[in-house]
Amino acid sequence: MGFRTPTTAAVSVAVLSALLLAQVPARADTAPASLTDSGVRAHVDALQRIADRNGGNRASGTNGYAESLDYVEQRLKKAGYEVERQPFGFLFTQVLTERLTLPGGKPVPVIVAKYSPSTPAKGLTARFAALTGPEERRQGCAPASYDGATVTGRIALVGNGGCTMDDKGKAAAAAGAAAVVVINDRAGELYGWLKDAAGARIPVSGVSPETGEALTRAARQNAPGTLTLRSRTEKRTTENLIARTRAGDPAHQVISGAHLDSVPETAGINDNGAAVAVLLESALRGAQRPAPKNQLVFAFWGAEEFDMLGSQYFVDRLTPAQRKRVAAYLNLEMIGGPNSGLFTMDGKNADPEGGITPPNGSADIADRLTRAFAEAGEVAQTWKLDGRSDYAPFMKAGIPAGGLNGGSFELKTAEQARLWGGTAGQPFDPCYHQVCDNAGSFNATAARKHGDAFVRTLDHFAGTAVARTDRAARDRD
Repeated sequence: MGFRTPTTAAVSVAVLSALLLAQVPARADTAPASLTDSGVRAHVDALQRIADRNGGNRASGTNGYAESLDYVEQRLKKAGYEVERQPFGFLFTQVLTERLTLPGGKPVPVIVAKYSPSTPAKGLTARFAALTGPEERRQGCAPASYDGATVTGRIALVGNGGCTMDDKGKAAAAAGAAAVVVINDRAGELYGWLKDAAGARIPVSGVSPETGEALTRAARQNAPGTLTLRSRTEKRTTENLIARTRAGDPAHQVISGAHLDSVPETAGINDNGAAVAVLLESALRGAQRPAPKNQLVFAFWGAEEFDMLGSQYFVDRLTPAQRKRVAAYLNLEMIGGPNSGLFTMDGKNADPEGGITPPNGSADIADRLTRAFAEAGEVAQTWKLDGRSDYAPFMKAGIPAGGLNGGSFELKTAEQARLWGGTAGQPFDPCYHQVCDNAGSFNATAARKHGDAFVRTLDHFAGTAVARTDRAARDRD
């Protein structure tokens, strides 16, 4: 889930605007349990202080995450929720070095895939090999893609899409490549995971289209470059935090969730502290309201930044009967970025890249979220099901799901800037996975707009009997 750094002026204007607008009181036309800027901001500031005390991050498997979980748990227990910790083991990884230099020593941005093997400490110096021909061949998804190409000992350049980064790495390794660089097929840097870390044989990384063009030119010139990718990987333990209302029908559960962890490089205030703050404040204010008709569950996921491990762990442990009790899952992701958009997850269309088909009922969730924005005078757009957040395990299990997303490394268009303000041509979050993703770049206005839509939607599902006639997709188990 980034464009590395926008112009200083763009960041300064965005941050200043956010700080000034943070003083504007919430509108009176919001739902009864509407959030306040001060309540959300208090949680954001608390998460920042926790990161400051713990090396600047709140990553799963660290003291910063443990303190974040304690903070949320204490407040939910005090509000009367039934709270459960759900521990699980995972493979922690932290980037130490990611550097790519062109001939002549010019550095260009590169993003190491999570769980990728490392290069030698001094880097891998080799010539580049760019696949040519039809798109399917250029994507490098199978060893046959390399037939007739000279790649032995070289850094293979392949296109994004068509298969996973695991597949690209294994195909390149089988052809004799020393490493593989995946070129994004859309604006911005390319982030990814290797799901089969044990089966990975060569370093795998991603670059933007612009960097890809420069690397392809170097390949045509038969010129060498140096790739240095170093990570530290070890087994650790982390926890999900699950809070349930004591009232409401447990046969009809509405689960709302946000990942609590940051990446190891940052405090993670937009990714994903803003969503945590909105979710927590929604739970605390909801506890003061009449009992819901359906049981409400608030989930704070661990290890999302390591491939949605916490939400996957939770879903994997639901029995078929328990899955059928989940009427809806609502996800919150990156809703307070400096250049944020307003997006609802697609509830109708499958996405081949994400490998997800929205289950029956997901369209109703998406429509309700879109309507909630409209009721507040906002226009939302649809975010495709790229599988990069915690809605993915639920949808793949056949559970209707939807959610909100402000965008990450993708570039805001001129039309989107007209709709929502901000800067066209810059990422929705120019601080994505960087040190500047902190409380100073928190966009209170964006968080309020997303929070308003979320509360309206949750209020609807909390008090509405959920029809069980549109649930065939969940009966597969």
